[in-house]
Amino acid sequence: MLGRTRFLLATAVCAVAFIGTSAARADDATKQDTTAAPAAQPAGTPTPPTAAAAPTPPKPLMSLLDSAGIGQPLDNAGISIYGFAEGSYTYNARGPVGNTNVGRVFDVDNENPQLNQLDLTIQRTVDPTKKSPDIGFTVEAIYGSDGRFIHSNGLDFYGPGDAVRGAQMDPENQVDLVQAYVDVALVQNVMLRAGEFATHMGYETINPTTNPLFSHSYLFGYAIPFKHTGAEVYWNATDKLTIMVGVTRGWEESLKDDNRVLDYVGQAKYVFSDKLTGYLNFTAGPEKATNNDDTRVVLDAILQYAVTDKFSVAANADYGWEEDDQPGNNTGEWYGLAMYAGYKINDPLTLNIRGEWFNDQDGARGLGTTVYEGTAGVTVTPFPSDATMSNLKLRPEIRYDYAEDPIFDNQNSQLSLAMDVIFSY
Repeated sequence: MLGRTRFLLATAVCAVAFIGTSAARADDATKQDTTAAPAAQPAGTPTPPTAAAAPTPPKPLMSLLDSAGIGQPLDNAGISIYGFAEGSYTYNARGPVGNTNVGRVFDVDNENPQLNQLDLTIQRTVDPTKKSPDIGFTVEAIYGSDGRFIHSNGLDFYGPGDAVRGAQMDPENQVDLVQAYVDVALVQNVMLRAGEFATHMGYETINPTTNPLFSHSYLFGYAIPFKHTGAEVYWNATDKLTIMVGVTRGWEESLKDDNRVLDYVGQAKYVFSDKLTGYLNFTAGPEKATNNDDTRVVLDAILQYAVTDKFSVAANADYGWEEDDQPGNNTGEWYGLAMYAGYKINDPLTLNIRGEWFNDQDGARGLGTTVYEGTAGVTVTPFPSDATMSNLKLRPEIRYDYAEDPIFDNQNSQLSLAMDVIFSY
């Protein structure tokens, strides 16, 4: 019975990515406006092997390097240096015990101004669609309160963590090496990526600039990994289909691996039209430090559709299980669905909403209940026409969480207000 249930749920997850294909093919070729959330590409998905430009609009850091006479040599070499700074404040109306917001990912601190991320990225992109060989790289590091939660094994400079996803909470602001990988394009339409990289799973990402809202979904925080270390091969099979397969050391493993057994990862991306794109992702492998035989599998599907040049929608579904995770050697399961909508009101204002349901009744991911959340926010770009200040964004939001069991300080719900400020440079 369990096997049949698993198969049906997995099939449903995969099917999400292909709903609406016929309607999209009938639409005109209007491209999605990427200034409206959701983002044009799932933020958690590593860049597939297609030509990639430096971040736009032009960032102040590269302009500063240009004025210092360094920018032109970097441009000639195809190297970009850029980043962002993010700060935030969260108010939980419940006044939670210990000022800790239960169920959150990065915004766990209540009524405490945060420097979430001070990011610096050095990158050279490659275009494997060209015939000539090419080598690129990405090195990204952050400093801030978010660094506590994303350390990989072997790069956890601050020592062993506590029960909050392995996080060492002291000091509050920490350094983390988010990504460090090399891209090698040797054969046309094929690229090898090796090193540490952000997960290909999920619609949301560690990087806040590609997320529609400040707070993160339960799917991002509990259903999928943050990072992998290993090797992936991307193949542009056609102008519409990109396939990735790879091996990694596991969830949040880098220089060290608790069980020294490889995971397998994969992705299929299909561009149905200029308006509709679907992704199917998976990761599979043993994650327990004490047992190399119990496999953890997550299937992840993403569908994004540009209804108009101002209005876009997206869906992200996850289904995962881990063998011998429950008493009596039973398999633990978790699954959920998040829906997104973004509407660009005008250049300064974009409205974003998210609705989500996540089932972790088995407690396999630490919640032990089913949770729901609804979040609405506005992305404010105060100076959209200014070359430098257009990189400043403010994102106020309101969020309501409900759980079938009283996990929020013995209550079933919590209401929070938050805002982050991002400046990209």
